[in-house]
Amino acid sequence: MKKILFILLFGFGIVIPSIAQNTLSLGNFKSSSFNGKRLLVTTQNGNISILPYLDDVIQITYQQKTVQPVVSYSTIGAPQKVKASYRDKPKSVELKTADLSVVINKADLFIYFINKKGDTLSVAKNYDATDGKRKLDFTSTSKESFYGGGFRAIDLDKRGTVLENYNQAHGGYKFGAVDLNIAIPFLLSNRSYGLYFDNYAKSKFDVAKTEADQVTFNTTSGAMRFYFMSGSSMGSVMEHYTYLTGRQPLPPRWAMGYISSRYGYKSEKEAVNMVDQTQKAGIPLDGIVFDLYWYKSKAYMGNQNWALDSFPNPKLMLTKLLKKGIRVVPISETYITKKSENFDFAYKNNLFASDIYDPGKPYIFKNFWTGYPTGLLDIFKPAAQKFFWSQYRDRINEGLSGWWFDLGEPESVNDSLKFSLGKEQEVHNLYSLIWAKTEFDGYRKDFPNKRIFTMIRSGFAGMQRYSTFPWTGDVFRGFEGLKAQIPSMVNMGLSGVGYMHSDAGGFTSSPNINPELYSRWLEFAAFTPVMRTHASIRNFKYSPEPIFWDDTTKNRVVKYIKLRYQLLPYNYTMAYKNTTTGRPLMLPVNYFEQDNERLSNVNTEYLWGEHLLVAPVIAQGDTTKKVLFPKGQWIGFNDLKSYRDSAEVYAPIDSLPIFVKAGSIIPMSKEITNTDQYDGKNLILKYYGGDEGENVKSEWFYDNGSDPNSLKNGQYNLVSFTTNRKNGKDYISIKGNHLNALKTRFTLQVMGKRIKSVQFSSTTNYKIVGNSTIDFLWTGKPVSFTIRTF
Repeated sequence: MKKILFILLFGFGIVIPSIAQNTLSLGNFKSSSFNGKRLLVTTQNGNISILPYLDDVIQITYQQKTVQPVVSYSTIGAPQKVKASYRDKPKSVELKTADLSVVINKADLFIYFINKKGDTLSVAKNYDATDGKRKLDFTSTSKESFYGGGFRAIDLDKRGTVLENYNQAHGGYKFGAVDLNIAIPFLLSNRSYGLYFDNYAKSKFDVAKTEADQVTFNTTSGAMRFYFMSGSSMGSVMEHYTYLTGRQPLPPRWAMGYISSRYGYKSEKEAVNMVDQTQKAGIPLDGIVFDLYWYKSKAYMGNQNWALDSFPNPKLMLTKLLKKGIRVVPISETYITKKSENFDFAYKNNLFASDIYDPGKPYIFKNFWTGYPTGLLDIFKPAAQKFFWSQYRDRINEGLSGWWFDLGEPESVNDSLKFSLGKEQEVHNLYSLIWAKTEFDGYRKDFPNKRIFTMIRSGFAGMQRYSTFPWTGDVFRGFEGLKAQIPSMVNMGLSGVGYMHSDAGGFTSSPNINPELYSRWLEFAAFTPVMRTHASIRNFKYSPEPIFWDDTTKNRVVKYIKLRYQLLPYNYTMAYKNTTTGRPLMLPVNYFEQDNERLSNVNTEYLWGEHLLVAPVIAQGDTTKKVLFPKGQWIGFNDLKSYRDSAEVYAPIDSLPIFVKAGSIIPMSKEITNTDQYDGKNLILKYYGGDEGENVKSEWFYDNGSDPNSLKNGQYNLVSFTTNRKNGKDYISIKGNHLNALKTRFTLQVMGKRIKSVQFSSTTNYKIVGNSTIDFLWTGKPVSFTIRTF
């Protein structure tokens, strides 16, 4: 059904009859009306509301006779002024914007979404509400791929799967785990449209599993409201989705360095010793994460204060570490054991989730894994939020730089549990989102000049706007755990959450000290949104930090940690893109060519931004890697060879296959060991010129890395580099798109070629260093130059 359907519907007023009817739910069509903003289709038993948010974003709400207001905790984007035309025909109703036509068939209430080319992208049909259950079907083509849905350790393409939207923790998971810590009811089609259900209750997506030509959404509670969004590309759909649910604020720049963590540092002496040894060895480091030992042990879970016998002077320790450029992030949980100093207060003030079978009394877990009776904070209660934030605030005032929120699925629940907002399965998915919001709002009120870093294990649609940095849970320490990471992280990016990362090296289940696994995982982790080593070391001797490995392994992984720091200008520019457009940092290889079926389900490589392709080795013993390339020419970062289409690449244990889009300029820093050393005054520009071809644009973003209002107040620099190669010459132009008192010394390296001559368009003091480097001071004025090479 493409252009022919468009002609039938609009040209002749003919609709295609359907066997399936909505009579069990909404009944027959009665009337329609349009008030200039919203189209309301009235039926025997309810109505369907169609509200344009943007020209290509439409909100659809199904309601029966008992109309209740829909409360959203995920959607913050407001409907804009959209010029829409309305037509009520004998057999159909049409609402048309500049980009989308929404057609409702009066016979069966099917809703057709048709783009401006006349292509039917999907049809919402068979709405049914029976015995308290509700469901809605959507048509799908046989070759359509679907992405998103949150954290799933399965193939990137979700077609042929059933996804449960219910956050859950599974320790020691491997590739193949379908339902994990973060469920997000959003699906992105490679046909450039998205479906986002604004429903936080327990639900399911049947993604063409039961019916090959159909996607079904099922729920037992919550609103039957969804947003249909289209665009010219997957990127434009992501921009629309993050318009609706919010975008990640700029991260504190230190969060893009290397962060060390373990389960766990048991004392100030142990933690400071690790930092000192790491820095003495010249290994870059920016942060350290404290697991539950910072408040003594798991028996005291729920404490938000230091165990003074092992951390005798926390404020002094934090001050000293900050002087070394090291930020500290401690763990927090909302489960509170009976031994915790917070238990009595929470119990007496009714801050715990309650027992549904004994109203008014808190529900206490008798067999919680800490070994003690435990309550779960009802995070939906304002008093509970205020209580925990007051303790967070006190620790931040001591010098903490962020928080680690764990167990927030919530990890342990049952049907006896009830929250103030509703029953457990009705509000379960919201728990971690509201927890993150509590902290975010507290920061904005009490620390308005700080950027926020919240490492978090769970969440929901919209979590990114609260400056969350989730990780992929308690992963199995083995190659089957490593295999799960690329599709998991890429998929989270396609769910609107750009900073998914892993416990680099693997967390649990295997006692083996495997230098090959550790090396491969850390090489890969250097090209993920957050690089943080972490491991459970309770039952055997295992160190997640490079400094404690043998020299060969240590040197192997430190090379990539150092490379990550050199790439900070490039990586931080990707953060800017994510903040301003919603574009993920890790992208599927078909992100810019979604019609390429060959690239529709690639799970072993990814684009790191627009200009780099990363293809980690994820199988034990492999020393080669088959790489599929997006269109065009790619240059090997390591070997400077030219690649197209596909190749078998040599990849020994100390080599990570990386490729650069031909024509790209990659902004890099000199070698640094802490992100504080990066000041934007000197920049290395690595130019990977290819064959003759079209213009290639690269960008560089810079601000002070800590001001949460730098974009709002214009305190940043955004510089573009445009390259082209014609007739054996390289043409390069530099332009400041937004400048704030910038003077930068550029060292441009022409990779793989020797410079014969250089000609600038205006007077510029420069010098050619060696055979392939041009050094010059850029004052902010547009400049272009031509390079002849041989």
